[in-house]
Amino acid sequence: MTRFAPGDILCAASDIDDREIDLRNHKGPGRILHFDAEFRPKGELWTGEIGLLVGLAVDRTDGTIYAADPNRRMVFRFDAEGELQGPLTSLPDRPWGTVGFSPDGVAYLGVHTQRGPAPSDAMGPDKLARADLRAGTVEASFAVDTDGGHTGWHGLTSLAFLHDGRSAAYVSEGGRRVPRYDLADGRQLADLIAFTDEDNRRAYGVASLPDGRVLVAAGGCCLMLTASGEVIADWPAASAKGWTRVTPSLDGETFFFNNFLEGVIERRRLDDGAVLARHDIKRKCVLCGVAEIGPRA
Repeated sequence: MTRFAPGDILCAASDIDDREIDLRNHKGPGRILHFDAEFRPKGELWTGEIGLLVGLAVDRTDGTIYAADPNRRMVFRFDAEGELQGPLTSLPDRPWGTVGFSPDGVAYLGVHTQRGPAPSDAMGPDKLARADLRAGTVEASFAVDTDGGHTGWHGLTSLAFLHDGRSAAYVSEGGRRVPRYDLADGRQLADLIAFTDEDNRRAYGVASLPDGRVLVAAGGCCLMLTASGEVIADWPAASAKGWTRVTPSLDGETFFFNNFLEGVIERRRLDDGAVLARHDIKRKCVLCGVAEIGPRA
């Protein structure tokens, strides 16, 4: 039985052989790495499926862990002790890659990619869904606008609930925009930020802070934005590419910044972006979503 403690860190990192990487056929046993707050290994959680885990979130009302695998088109549930409860088989058939909880505890899922014609079910081409994860069902879906990311067919790959309590920011992996959507009224809002064609930065991951500021993982740097989208900090990364996920810590003082290509995760200080700790999982091209165990909300 897994023993979780507040401050423990979970990292989606499927067990994929990285000696000869082929991103067109990139999959392996689904795995979540479990560390303490200092990145000391405590255990591993396994989905029992071959794929690529991407999204990861903890329901703080009961400690349940959810992990999304767009390769397997599944969302997996683990109980508060880390025991696999199986995939949520009642969800619409989609390549789910994002899973998150709004501040009031509502679950949302994002469709990671979408190629070909839209499915003919009630959700259709919508790429964001409000879900009841205990029942494994979608309650509503939203026609959010996406730019396709760097492939042209990426959907909603990272999601952040904004300080106003009614809207969300999101990205399509490697795209030039951080769009916003009003979840209360079901309407598209102006982009939080957009990069020009000449700008080397791209939007890979987005996260929101309680005071309204927003963090963006931009490939080779981490940006801090005001609630209105003004860049107030541009913190360089140790390498020029691969930094795709940013996750605020529950301590309110630090955040996690991780590199998919290199398999490295950093804990950084919010005040100035300084690197406080760095951990190499010794596996390239598998490190995706990050979540932290906290006290029950």
